[in-house]
Amino acid sequence: MRVFVTVIISLLCFSAEARTEEYWVTQLRATPGQFQTLLDTLKTTDWQNSIGSKPIVMRHSQGDQWDVMLLGTIGKSCTNAKCFERQKLFHSLWRTSLNHLVDFELTFEATSDTDWATLQLLNETASLYHIEMFNAAAGKHDALMRQRHMENDYLAKTGQQTNVIFKVTRGSDVDAFTIGFHESLQTFAESPDLPVEAFEKAAIAAGFKNRADISFHLRELIVGHHDTLATKVATKVE
Repeated sequence: MRVFVTVIISLLCFSAEARTEEYWVTQLRATPGQFQTLLDTLKTTDWQNSIGSKPIVMRHSQGDQWDVMLLGTIGKSCTNAKCFERQKLFHSLWRTSLNHLVDFELTFEATSDTDWATLQLLNETASLYHIEMFNAAAGKHDALMRQRHMENDYLAKTGQQTNVIFKVTRGSDVDAFTIGFHESLQTFAESPDLPVEAFEKAAIAAGFKNRADISFHLRELIVGHHDTLATKVATKVE
């Protein structure tokens, strides 16, 4: 596992130098009594043949109002009119189906320095997601993104799983969000066996005043924050 985490951190660092990837996010809240039907619909949808790739599907556990969140890449898979028409038809039919299954839907777009291939690799061994969504204070959008990267630096320096950072571009009042891909609740909750001095040194090296400043600095940059746990929904159609 240590080797895998090291590889993932290296991939995340490399992807920061690569091009920015575009993503779509959809959050759904099921109509009362229709949650299982909604899950079954998501599980059995032929995503690969319909939109080019399967999204990552996360089932809400605690901390927010949606039931399911989907994350997918805005890829360049369509190169001809036939492909575009197929995707258009799929979205029309899928939305008609959702009309009977959901009471709330929010779809928005975001970018990340982490590419889709790396996200899929992270998702292979993940069963738990830690999702944090942030509303930046006025004029603090760039500072919030810097803080997110600083915290990732701190996590890496202390041997913890870093988060994938997303910048919302349109469709939501959320300005940024992060997703931590974790093997289990236990691995998410456990803390590295390091002396207090090591945490303090890592925080200062990452750009904070001290370890306590990590949370205080974040509070200065936001007016809202949603902290959510979710579990994986495995799709049946490959």
